[in-house]
Order: sequence, then structure tokens, then C-alpha cells
Amino acid sequence: MKFYPLKNHKFQHLFKILLFIIIFSCKSGESRTIEKPSFKIKNNLKEEYLGLFFQDKKIGYFQGIASTIEINNVDHYFLSGSGVIRLDLGQEKVYTVLKEEIILTKTYKPIYFHYSQKIGDSLLEIKGKGTDRQLKLLISSADRMDEDSLEPEVIPLSAAGFVVWKEGIKEGKRYEFKAYVEAMQKVENLKIEVGPPVIEKGQKIYPLIQKLGNIQVKSYVLENGETYKEESIQGFTLKRLSKSEATKLEDVPSLYDILAYLSVPLQIDEDIDAIKEITFELTGVENLVPPSSNYQTVKREADKIIIKTSKEKLSDAKTASIERYLKSTPKIQSTDGEIVKQASAIAGNAKDQNEIARRVVGWVNKNIKKSLKDRASALEVLKTKEGECEAHSMLTAALLRSLNIPTKIVGGITYSLEQKSFLYHAWNEVYLNETFVPVDATFGEFPANPTHIKLTEEENTEDISLYLGRIKLKVLEIKK
Repeated sequence: MKFYPLKNHKFQHLFKILLFIIIFSCKSGESRTIEKPSFKIKNNLKEEYLGLFFQDKKIGYFQGIASTIEINNVDHYFLSGSGVIRLDLGQEKVYTVLKEEIILTKTYKPIYFHYSQKIGDSLLEIKGKGTDRQLKLLISSADRMDEDSLEPEVIPLSAAGFVVWKEGIKEGKRYEFKAYVEAMQKVENLKIEVGPPVIEKGQKIYPLIQKLGNIQVKSYVLENGETYKEESIQGFTLKRLSKSEATKLEDVPSLYDILAYLSVPLQIDEDIDAIKEITFELTGVENLVPPSSNYQTVKREADKIIIKTSKEKLSDAKTASIERYLKSTPKIQSTDGEIVKQASAIAGNAKDQNEIARRVVGWVNKNIKKSLKDRASALEVLKTKEGECEAHSMLTAALLRSLNIPTKIVGGITYSLEQKSFLYHAWNEVYLNETFVPVDATFGEFPANPTHIKLTEEENTEDISLYLGRIKLKVLEIKK
């Protein structure tokens, strides 16, 4: 059983790294900090190395240690983990470096954790301090610090595996956690169930069914909790290795190899700009139904999903609550002074919200360089002036929210003329005239063209992994 920090990192962030993927504001510079308690290590409980593979090519590794420690003569648990992911972008190799430390009481309550994530030149740090009343967070990105607080029963996602390991691997045992998914900066329900064992190579192997939100994987552990193997999620696997095997990174695949593997083959021999409406048939994803919107209708028919997308409104359905899409968060810092100043400059003397939104989308498209660089927040995008599609959508949302225009980030697939297939992508929906209008700042589209098929929304962007490598797509009708 993998117990160390970052153990479910592919749940959290891997697809964001690979694709577009794939909380309240305060000024930085104040004397706010969370210090790690002083402790003495009593004994090490376990150490483990896992290699991360994509189609049998190792692209990274994770290492974790669990120890018993003493703080003020009281025993606690200390979990530490690190990981490296390397991808070849042609002219450069981009490293993702992950580190985490967690201190738990003997009853598994977190009293401290520190998570850091460095992707190229982008750094995200989260520190947490647990008390009986709350789990206080300090989130740092782009030289800015934001505060948040969670319910006291929430634990870092990485600690859940340790709890299962300590409680013992027994058939039928079930666990439920409120887990803080560090890389996604959100709380999600996590359920883990130990299934009946099977015998392989003379060893008793227990399946662990793990469900995080809507995402489910199955891993296999030995009776003592050691990792045996883990099922693949669309080409990605974790394997237990020795330290020397795990840390050796040689022939890594390129990001373009991964994107090609995850693309949705379908060529459209039409002038994309002239298309007003498309009806698609989507198959390959049982028990999934993409969200509808004012510009997208969705209907399941047996094993098929019929999706209609349009440049014009298809539905008058109203959104129950739009207030959430006005909020400032550590990723979308719409109340930050630099964001507010830039948004005001872009809007100028415009009063009409349609015109203001059009100006913001156009400004982001022209002023933010398109690159395969991951960014942790909208403010970081504004400071660096470059990033991938999610970076463009984060900044667009922050600028528009600062102007009191509700805006959400959505994810799905859209057509690539260069690749002649559908690729995973992120864009925005902007609330104008009581309608959420899809816009794409990466490509400068207002509204976005009908090849945009929305699969997820801001609240559950990680669910894009449910679709990766599974979708089959057919065009039923095109209207011009």
C-alpha cells in the first residue's frame, strides 16, 4: 500500500501537466507564516520508491518515507515524500519537482504539512497547520500569499494511504476521508475498500478500490501493505522499484508523443470559421454524461452520447448560482491589485459587458504568449506573460471577475487544424445577458467555435482523466 505523500499525484495534477492539463485573498509581504514543529525521529517505519511510466517509458519517480517522531515527549507520525517527472519538449526538458512533509498525531490528525510543486519555473507552495477547530492554509504563488481554512477533519490526500497501511490490510475494510487534494487546491471525498485477496506467484494480493470524487483506480498490495502493482490510467502506471532503478531517467517520451496518444482522431474537412453548428456522436465512455450549457446540448441514447454545439444559443436554461464565478481564489486572484489595475486598463471607458468581455479575451490572446509552460495562478500568468491554455483561461477569469462579470473555466476537446484531430483544451464561459457564452482566449475566439466540446467544469476539472484515451467521436451533421 503506497502511504507516502504524493501517492495519488496522478489523481491530482498529472493530466494538468500533460494537457491543459493537463480561498480568500490578502496582500503578500505580511508577517504570516506556519513553522514546522521541532521533532526527534524515533524510528523509520517504511520507505518506498515507485517509477512512473507512460507506455513502458519511465517519465518520473516518487519516493516516500514514514517515521515515528517525538514532539515534546509525545509520539507523532512524520511522512515525507518527493517526486520528479521529466518530459521532453524538443528544445528543452521540463522537470516537475514535488516535495511534501506531513506530521500527524497518533490518531491521524494533521498538525502540519508543507507541499511544494515546481514545474519548470513555476512554483506553488502550500503550508497547513491543524488545530481542533480548523486546518489553516497558506498558499503561495507568484510572490503572493493567500489564506484559507478547512474543516478540522480534513486530511492531506497523501496521508490517507498511510492511515490504511497502519490500520492493516484486511478484506472488507472500508475507509472514507475528506481529503485535501494539494495540487488541485480542493477538498474531495475519498473512499478506499479492501477487496478479497488472490494468490499470485505464491503471494496473497489484496485489491484496493480507491475512489476520489468521480475517479476510480484499483491498486494491489501485499498483506504487509507493500505495493504490488497498480492499474493503468490511460497509459500511465506506477511500479515498485529499487532506488537506483527508480531515480534513473533516460529515454523519456516527448509531450507530443503523449498528446498524440491522448488525442481524439477525427478530421473535419470544412472551413471551421464558417461552421455554425455541429452534431457529434460520442462513444467509449459508459456512465459519463458531459455537462450541458447554453451553447451545448447533451443527450444519451443507449451507449451513445449525442452532443450538439453551436455559435448561437441553443438553450435558455438558467444557472442556479453564478456567485461562485465571481469569487477570488488562490488560483484566480480577481481582487489582487495588479489584476484589478490591468482589467480596468483593458476595459477602458467601455460600459457594455459584452464589449468589456470581448476586449479582455482579445487582450489575453494578443499579450499572453502561447507556450507549454504550466502556471499555478492567474497572477503568475500576468507576471510572466506566457503559459498553456489553462493559464490563458485562469487569467481571463480573474480579469473578468474583477470587473464583476461571472466567468468560469471549462475543459474538454477542440479541433486542431495542425494535428487534424481533437485535442484536450481549456477555455472559459462568460455570463452575459443571463447566458454563459463560451469564449477562447488562447485562440482569440468570441464566441468559441462549435468544435469546442465541453466535458468538465471548474468544480471538477480533474474529471477530464475519465475521458482520456477513451473517447471515440463521429460527426453526424454540420450546419453553416
